[in-house]
Amino acid sequence: MSVRDCFELPVTGACAQSARGYNDYVSEFLSYGANIRGLFAIADANEGSALINAHAAALHLAFEGAEGWAAATPYLARMQTTEDKATDRERLFCSAVSAWAAQDFNKALALIDELTVRWPADLCAIKWGQYHAFNLGDQAALLRLGQRAAIVHEETPYAHGMIAFALEQNHRLREAEEEGLRAAEIAIDDAWAHHAVAHVLETEGRAKEGARWLDHCAHTWEKKGVFIRDHNWWHAALFQLALGQETEALKIFDKRLWGAWPEFPQEQIGAVSMLWRLELRGLDVGERWKPVVEQARRRAGEHYFPFHDLHYLYALARAGNDGEAGAFLTSLKSKAENASGDAAFVWGEVCAPAAEAIVAFASGDRAFAAVRLAPVLSNLHRVGGSHAQRHVFTETYEACVGIDRAAALRL
Repeated sequence: MSVRDCFELPVTGACAQSARGYNDYVSEFLSYGANIRGLFAIADANEGSALINAHAAALHLAFEGAEGWAAATPYLARMQTTEDKATDRERLFCSAVSAWAAQDFNKALALIDELTVRWPADLCAIKWGQYHAFNLGDQAALLRLGQRAAIVHEETPYAHGMIAFALEQNHRLREAEEEGLRAAEIAIDDAWAHHAVAHVLETEGRAKEGARWLDHCAHTWEKKGVFIRDHNWWHAALFQLALGQETEALKIFDKRLWGAWPEFPQEQIGAVSMLWRLELRGLDVGERWKPVVEQARRRAGEHYFPFHDLHYLYALARAGNDGEAGAFLTSLKSKAENASGDAAFVWGEVCAPAAEAIVAFASGDRAFAAVRLAPVLSNLHRVGGSHAQRHVFTETYEACVGIDRAAALRL
């Protein structure tokens, strides 16, 4: 008989000690803890547990770069050789991870959707489902999964933060703020809930409140992983921009947004995004693009996520290397031509025109950039990212057509 996890669900092929290690991973994953990589040692010691190895593979894939796909390979192999001994729930998760590894993100989401309908107690699977829904720009699925978490997890730490962000991305702002504050009551260190409330305050133009809120929460982030720590500071910088404090935002960039893990794609796109915004407001960022561009250059040809690609491409175009940016754009268009199903539309009809627009914008051709960007703005959510993250494209379009957002905010 298999041991059970913290949600009383089986973990086939694991001993009691390994199950405790798996539970530690679940806690770290849901809380964005800094010790999440401890799962790899647990998986290495449990080659017979398909579920544990599937989650180890998922963690590597969530790096969102080629290194992650390579590092996931041995865990995928172990998972695939042992999943016939797993439970139906575990096999569904393994199948989702296999689809993810094959870059069939829609299938991965559909499988996790099925799993969590049948086993809503699996909060870890719900969180992974939300991860895919977010990257696919599927706000309905993001909310559906969040609401599913509420079935079992009314008092579970970190569940309400998941629900809060899903509500915010579906424009249900009052409910989102309430859920985010409720989450922080249950677990004061719920950095994802801090993030969800920040989204509400940013959307409603409550920049002073937003800056105070994140300043109030920031002391809990130092024990978190790089992603949420960087990303919440990114939101803090956004509030400074909204308050007209560009130099304060630049200080946050220097201290918090670049240098913790430069090889990490999420740190790269966060840095690109902030430098892009700072320059849209007329700030001279000096030599700060150089190390960011060096990292973006290494992502050329990967084409895992359209949202990421648009940021890498802008960094290369902003560096003024027309050859590199042109080659990246050609490669991106090839990805679009070879995509199928829903991905063909996202890459070909949304990402490719947006990519042409930002290359044109970086080279000074604002008229062409506006022509290519205008038709895709309404579908840009399909490339992934949040409302706040995608707003840089709206700001870029406004710059192309002569709208001075900073001046408008001062009126």
